[in-house]
Amino acid sequence: MAIYANYAATSPALSQAVVCELHGYLCGEHLNAGRNFEGLEAGAIALRARRAVGKLLGVENPLRVLFSSGATQSLNMAIHGLARQGDHVLSTGVEHNATARPLELLRKNGVIELDWLRCEPDGSLDPDTVRKAIRKNTRLLVMSHASNVLGTIVPVTECFRIAHEYGVLTILDAAQTGGVLPFTMEDSERDSVFDVIAFAGHKGLGALAGSGGFAIGENASREMRQWISGGTGSESHSLDMPEFLPDRFEPGTQNTIGILSLAASVEEILDTGVETIRERERASTARFLAGLRTLKKIRVCGTLDPDRCVSVVSVVVAGYDAGEVSGLLFENHGIITRSGLHCSPLAHKTAGTFPGGTVRFSFGSGTTEAEIDAILEALAGL
Repeated sequence: MAIYANYAATSPALSQAVVCELHGYLCGEHLNAGRNFEGLEAGAIALRARRAVGKLLGVENPLRVLFSSGATQSLNMAIHGLARQGDHVLSTGVEHNATARPLELLRKNGVIELDWLRCEPDGSLDPDTVRKAIRKNTRLLVMSHASNVLGTIVPVTECFRIAHEYGVLTILDAAQTGGVLPFTMEDSERDSVFDVIAFAGHKGLGALAGSGGFAIGENASREMRQWISGGTGSESHSLDMPEFLPDRFEPGTQNTIGILSLAASVEEILDTGVETIRERERASTARFLAGLRTLKKIRVCGTLDPDRCVSVVSVVVAGYDAGEVSGLLFENHGIITRSGLHCSPLAHKTAGTFPGGTVRFSFGSGTTEAEIDAILEALAGL
């Protein structure tokens, strides 16, 4: 039986409760929201998902939860919608290409000036780096909550609070932390430091691939231009997009079955508790890191402190190519990992593992101690 250790890429299976909901939907009629009376069901599904995600992320108004195909589209919509000609934008040296490529495209096209904030080789970042890098024309700070390569949790709240001191808008890539790390759009002081939170449905949120979206705050909502436009079923007399949410940023027919999977899976997460999920994953990571310390030929790329990372651990094995290690683990032990650059060359340059990459292990709340021990035994035999 295979051992799945690639949760950072995608969750391997839907829960039984989610499958049952999707089965019921597929066996009935399913029409698009806002276009006909029967389509009211699709609108109700979307509202259910907005409420669930809003509760998870601490967004009081569910209409501020918008749906897209996932974190990549959401980040593109936010970056292109908020950046202006001549703006200075800051991001970090551990970003996924979902952030890095749209920013680099704007830079190459002469729209923005761009600086990458230097991170330590383990992926950590000193918040004061943000303050030192801000200029008079700095408009955006875009950051991953946790690196998909190194797993290190970035102090985004502190960094974003500094950005807000200077009137800089903030965009959070929560692809690796949504559903697995407790955080909310508004902190304990009710001071919203997150202007946009982009999330992926198919990772920690346990939904179908092709689902996801973003939560948006009031300031960003006023400032963000439509990057995609089209039919909404509302204000159809006008050639302009509606100004109200969610229609302003949701043209076209929605992925209703994906949104339903998101509603059902996030409701399960809320019932379980993100803190409980976090502790399960932290325990798996702690056990794995403790075992790796006994293997002399393996170097961990990232923090060795399980309290400072999500369940993502990248390693280099002395004398082996990363792809070779992944291949041997799968062929000889049925262990599924991910090798290479993981769509994040910036993180590998930060860690000193570019261009060869690493072998990445990532765990979920269902990962067992027996699976962790089997992986460690397989690595010891290399």
